[in-house]
Amino acid sequence: MNRNAVASIPRASPGHRVAGTLSGLWYLFWKLVMSAFFKVLTRFTIEGREHEPERGPFIVAGNHASAADPLIIGAALRNRAAYMAKAELFSVPVVGPWLRSIGTFPVRRGQPDRAAIRHSLEVLASGGVLVMFPEGTRSPDGRLQDPEPGAAMLALRTGVTVLPIAVVNSHRAMPKGSALPRFQRVIVRFGRPLSVPKIEGKLDHQVLEEWGRRIMAEIAKLLPEDQKPKKP
Repeated sequence: MNRNAVASIPRASPGHRVAGTLSGLWYLFWKLVMSAFFKVLTRFTIEGREHEPERGPFIVAGNHASAADPLIIGAALRNRAAYMAKAELFSVPVVGPWLRSIGTFPVRRGQPDRAAIRHSLEVLASGGVLVMFPEGTRSPDGRLQDPEPGAAMLALRTGVTVLPIAVVNSHRAMPKGSALPRFQRVIVRFGRPLSVPKIEGKLDHQVLEEWGRRIMAEIAKLLPEDQKPKKP
């Protein structure tokens, strides 16, 4: 790159650099807190961490069996990541501001949310890491459910790598309705990154379904039998 090209790149102001540093330190603080918390209460262990890319952009696609899953995955990742959370949580005092402070953004479930899609694309375009749960909601029994199209759509639109992750036993460690984790062992398993082609223009429904199934199959490989999808 020549000097003129370098000179044309906008530089962050000192204020933005300081804000970014403070935001990063705040995220790191909560990552360390959550890591220690889950290690004490759930004997939290990580397998296959060598599969995590050194840096973004990439999408983390995980199973979703407990409200604790985003925190557990965040504690396991080396990279800083952005997360989606249901929009209702952002109206809860204390919880909403805290979620925003660690890089979480709202998504309206049950309908196309253009703002959430746009924010997701911005995260990936800036070289970030986006954590997604393709099932769209928590599994009622801990087993992997059928995917919604969101994760496959974003991967195909951007062509970024998908990193499959399985959170094992979180539905027993912190089942629905629990305020705190129980003393149950939780394992986070990283799978091999999945390369996804970038597709311009309209995405065919069958292509979305095919890639949704491929992503879920990679997650299923990492799960124990009692958390794999039910056989037809």
